[in-house]
Amino acid sequence: MADAVIAAIPPGRHARLIVPRLLQRGEDFTARLLIQHPMETGFRRDDTGKVLPANVIENVVLLFNDELVFRGRVLNALSANPSLSVQLTAQKSGTLSAHWRDQMGNVGSISTEVRVAGA
Repeated sequence: MADAVIAAIPPGRHARLIVPRLLQRGEDFTARLLIQHPMETGFRRDDTGKVLPANVIENVVLLFNDELVFRGRVLNALSANPSLSVQLTAQKSGTLSAHWRDQMGNVGSISTEVRVAGA
């Protein structure tokens, strides 16, 4: 039997984008983005003593119906599995999507529906 090749999932591919289930028009709400990512600073070493290369999420953008509502750039390493909360105002129903990129070029994205009553 041939050896199986198991590809590692690049960091930042698992995430959650959390919004309230139903909003009223004009209601302020918090969108929470949770990204599973090691956020390596470049200071830690592996079990053999080799320095783990730096790899943190550099850019995060949030789009609502393909229009930019938030852009952020990370300048210092955050903790592993970072969380980001953004305050938004509900005006209409649509798709909220998050996109990010880390220092090694790995990209990720996730989207969810925002439902506004009567919209």
